[in-house]
Amino acid sequence: MFRFLASKCIRDYEKTERPEVRAAYGRLAGILAIVCNGMLFLFKLLTGLAAGSVAIVADAVNNISDAASNVISLLGFRLAARPADEEHPYGHGRYEYLAGLTVSVLVLLAGLELLKSGVTRILHPETPAFSWPMALVLAGSIVVKLWMMAFNADAGKRISSSTLAATAMDSRNDAIATSVVLFGMGVSAITGFDLDGYLGVGVALFILWSGCGIVRDTLDPLLGRRPEPEVIESIRERILACPGVLGTHDLLLHDYGPGRRYASAHVEFPAEDDIMTLHRALAALAAEFLEKDGLHILFQLDPISRDDSPENRLQTYLIGRMASLDTRLTVHDLEISQEQGRTLVRFDCFAPPEVPIPEGALRRRLAAIVREQYPEAEVELNIDHNYMSPKN
Repeated sequence: MFRFLASKCIRDYEKTERPEVRAAYGRLAGILAIVCNGMLFLFKLLTGLAAGSVAIVADAVNNISDAASNVISLLGFRLAARPADEEHPYGHGRYEYLAGLTVSVLVLLAGLELLKSGVTRILHPETPAFSWPMALVLAGSIVVKLWMMAFNADAGKRISSSTLAATAMDSRNDAIATSVVLFGMGVSAITGFDLDGYLGVGVALFILWSGCGIVRDTLDPLLGRRPEPEVIESIRERILACPGVLGTHDLLLHDYGPGRRYASAHVEFPAEDDIMTLHRALAALAAEFLEKDGLHILFQLDPISRDDSPENRLQTYLIGRMASLDTRLTVHDLEISQEQGRTLVRFDCFAPPEVPIPEGALRRRLAAIVREQYPEAEVELNIDHNYMSPKN
């Protein structure tokens, strides 16, 4: 269904890496959600007032707050599609993340309001009236919300949008809330016991719990979430497959919004090779990353001497000795120099977060290993924790 609508309403709908296509997806999803939530609000409000049900009225208010959050999402996609300018050279893509965070906060506020209404009904019970037309309105609302959940989830998956994912979860919560209200009304009509307030509190607590998870998921990109391991591994493999590349390390990824990612990586190559040949190969690889992944990547070239030099001998010795500490430790950018009559050894050590050795202890152990070969050396080393492993 969504694919059909996207194909009819969005130009180049399959090229989701383009900011303007993403904005079109967000606009389509936002307009449909606003229309659906507006209609649900009207029907539920009239039904709730007629039945005297605080749960139904609260559910209606939740729908109008959803419509307001849909407007925010729509605005977020529109702002995110704005091109880069002098003050924002990396574009405005993070507006989409901000919109998603705002939607998640509105989910929490709706949960708090529903909790307040439920507690009030528990303290002042009043069994709502029941009618089959009312039940049909609520059942229809559940169907619409489930459709909206599937619609936004599909759209969010296609364009990797945390905003639409949050909207999908909000629609799921609404479907659950309305189902509980409908169930409570049926039980109350049969038994005469007022469950309206208790069920309202239960739904509110579920919405609050779900809202906290949505806040976390939408906040992560703004704080600089570490990329997924498969993304890192894919980039690493493509760099290593480039002709002339011996290894790669210190990958950095910066996310300025969907479709606006920037990266840099160190690339090791034989010092005796023709640098222009490698430059052309890496330029072609960078163009491929940009075209296929929307990723702007910059390479720093690290020439590696493969002769029997002191650096190579020490690096081989270090790698062998470090295996007894943890096989995941690796060394790169090792340099031995003589400065003012002293021997200086500089290198970087990659230590994945899973390595249990504290950084201070690791520094001391590595310096001690270096001094097994160069007793008087001064050791300067950098511990990389969050970069891509240089192991190839």
